[in-house]
Formats: sequence, C-alpha cells, structure tokens
Amino acid sequence: MAQFEELQTLWQTQPSPPATPAALAGAFRRYGRRQDIINIAKSVMIVGALINTVVRFHNRPPMLLATIGILSICAVALIAEWRIQRRIARLNFSAASIDFVRATIAHLKAQRNPYHTPAYGLLLGGVFAFYNFLVFAMWPKLTVERRIIFHVLACLFPPVIYIFGRWVRAKRWNADYRPLVERLTVLLENLEDGAR
Repeated sequence: MAQFEELQTLWQTQPSPPATPAALAGAFRRYGRRQDIINIAKSVMIVGALINTVVRFHNRPPMLLATIGILSICAVALIAEWRIQRRIARLNFSAASIDFVRATIAHLKAQRNPYHTPAYGLLLGGVFAFYNFLVFAMWPKLTVERRIIFHVLACLFPPVIYIFGRWVRAKRWNADYRPLVERLTVLLENLEDGAR
C-alpha cells in the first residue's frame, strides 16, 4: 500500500505541462465549438417554440403577442451570450502578455454570473411583464381571487427560473471555463517567472 501512496504523491506533485499558445488556442477552439453546439440547440428550441406558438395561438392575438415577446427576449439573450462566447473562443495567444492573460482570466471569471448586468435586468423585467400579460390573456374569465393567485405565481416563476439558470451556469462554468482558467493561470505564472 505504501507504494501506491508514494506513486500517488509523485503523480500529484509533478509539474503541470507548460501552457503553450498553440495548446491554449486549441483549447479555446474546442470551447467555441462546444458552445456553438449548445447555442444552436437553444436556437432550434426557440424557433420550434415560435412555430408552435404561431400555430396554436394564431386566432388569439394577446396570447400570440405575449408568447412572441417572451421568445424574443430569449432570442436577444441567446444572441448576446453567443457573441460573448465567440469573442472568448477567438482570443489570440500568439503574443500573450501578462496584462492580456490577466484580462482574459478576469473575463472568463465574469462569465460565472453574467446575469448581473443592467441589460439582463431589463430583459428579466420584460419577461415579468410578458409573462403576466400571458397569464392575463390565458384566463380572462377568472375570479379576482384566482387571478391574484395566478399573477403571484407568474411573478414567482421568472425568479425561480433565474435561480435554476444560475445553478446550471455554475455547473457549466466549472466544466467549460475552469479548465481554461487553470491553463491561463499556469501561463500567467510562466510569464511572470520569465519577466523576473
């Protein structure tokens, strides 16, 4: 058993492989392809929901308007995220400087929770408004008590989805971004050691 522990200690203490610009570029390209696949799947779901909405609610304009509003907000958020992810995937590490690597690490760490910007607050407010309009359009003949209950539920639904989305985002960050940050940290340490 002592041999296994010695081998394990040796394995854990060996230096990590150097983070070369070519290896980092390949890792970021793989990240970009993975994000493209995820975002294409999300786009297909939004288009499918839009087609379903038009087919089901073509004779109910309030429902159609509310659902298209929610799907439009989803599309805007998806496009914004996709642009950020594409920008990250296209980073050029051929002449990496200490400041560039630090800025890249900070940018990747900011992706852990990008939903704290004012733009996302505005989009979440739009989801609240359209979702309440959807509830209003779905059940116009409800009693006042039931209408209040449904509107309270409609106000609770987006924050629950937001919290779930942050949890999923944290899981994805750990899977997608953490390895990149670790490799960049090794590169940063190598650059800082070379600068001394």
